[in-house]
Amino acid sequence: MAMTSNEGRGMTPEERNEFLTTGRIFAKIATVNEDGFPQVSPVWYTWDGESFLIISKERTGMVKNLRRDPRCGILVDNPTLPYKRVSAQAEVEFLEDFEYIEPMREMILRYLGQEGMEYGESTFEFARTPFKVHPVRMTSWNGGGFDRTFSKETVWKEVR
Repeated sequence: MAMTSNEGRGMTPEERNEFLTTGRIFAKIATVNEDGFPQVSPVWYTWDGESFLIISKERTGMVKNLRRDPRCGILVDNPTLPYKRVSAQAEVEFLEDFEYIEPMREMILRYLGQEGMEYGESTFEFARTPFKVHPVRMTSWNGGGFDRTFSKETVWKEVR
């Protein structure tokens, strides 16, 4: 697709799922600090077709903010051409008694490859805070040509 084409549009659910489950792109989660300033945190994730699984460290500002207010923004965007993206306004569900070691291994393989497993497993002794990010509204872009927001408002699709 040419950068100047008019082939740009939101992704189909199938395109979105493929985009969110392949490659090593980080998600960025936007939260609000106690003083009202926004904070953006890069995270590894998995996508199951409905929600993002994040396994964070308890002491992060992101987790502290989400415990106070479970609403967040999440963005996954391709840093190379074509510039695809999926953005969501979402709510977080903290997962108590969740067995996160195997999902962490899957994330290590995805983001670091087998050569990163020794490092990844060496962090398993540290406390983790798993949570799901449930999109309430989503928008996406397939990377085709002119971004539609040059001429139209952003379209947020209700997810639930």
